[in-house]
Amino acid sequence: MQADTWIVVVNWNGAELLPGCLAALTALSHPAHILVVDNGSSDASAAAAAAFPSVEWLPLGRNLGFAAANNAGFRRALAAGARWIAIVNPDVEVEPLWLEALVSAGEAQPKVGLLGGLLLFADGPSRVNSTGVTLDRFGRARDRDFGVAVTALATHDGPVPAVTGGAALLRADMLRQVGLFDPAYWAYYEDVDLSFRAAQAGFGCWYVSAARARHGFGKTFGVDSPRQRFFLARNHLRFAARHLPAWRSAPIALAFTVLRAGVKAPLELVRGRPALAAAHLRAAVAGARMAVGRMLQRPRDGGPVVPPGAEPSAPPSTT
Repeated sequence: MQADTWIVVVNWNGAELLPGCLAALTALSHPAHILVVDNGSSDASAAAAAAFPSVEWLPLGRNLGFAAANNAGFRRALAAGARWIAIVNPDVEVEPLWLEALVSAGEAQPKVGLLGGLLLFADGPSRVNSTGVTLDRFGRARDRDFGVAVTALATHDGPVPAVTGGAALLRADMLRQVGLFDPAYWAYYEDVDLSFRAAQAGFGCWYVSAARARHGFGKTFGVDSPRQRFFLARNHLRFAARHLPAWRSAPIALAFTVLRAGVKAPLELVRGRPALAAAHLRAAVAGARMAVGRMLQRPRDGGPVVPPGAEPSAPPSTT
């Protein structure tokens, strides 16, 4: 299937979310080939996607994680000669001009490799979910303008440190040069990692206010679920070790390992939430191990340590 623009939707048991997501994507003003990459769903996701005949269904058979599943879609789009590849979560519904606005901005900015728009909360579209991603002083990813009222939003179109993988447009040539998502993240921070790797290669990130979408925040992993806590905590340390100087990343890894294992995990036990306590403890151990390994392998040329797109042998345990 040849198309100038592709949209990759990674799905895992999202039968209830896909109809809204795909209905919005098939109504876009800019033509695109839509590919749903399924991470071994056990619900009625296949039937939900089949209701949209123009949508391609790519079953992976098992859950490889968000990063690796997107990579499978990227490879298919790149092999077909795509110039632009969008990624959209099943819990996101884009507005009709979303893709057109992003592509137009990308065509006008040849050195921009990743573009994102105005992401609103689906249950409260008068509030902002994200206008891009920034880092705090500890190297943690933060949605810019999170919770700000749309009427009070003062952010203008322009550069942003990173895009959110919930809804973004990627330049295919950037992916060919920089590589795909690092699958070791599995979920969370893979989008920020790619944004920073792209910046090292001279490709910037850009915010486009006219590209609007609504996000069912937390509907895929669940807000503050053990799985979400684990991946966010673990991957924070992996990202910091890869992209921050050692004099910053080393104390961050030590401090957050101690914080999560010695403070947050016991506190969750006291609160009667053992699953969250276990998530913090596992994240502390796994994150510290990843951070040390990542710092030891830091490349002198700034290139990726792990060959982007390498498939993991199995998803990490979070239970």
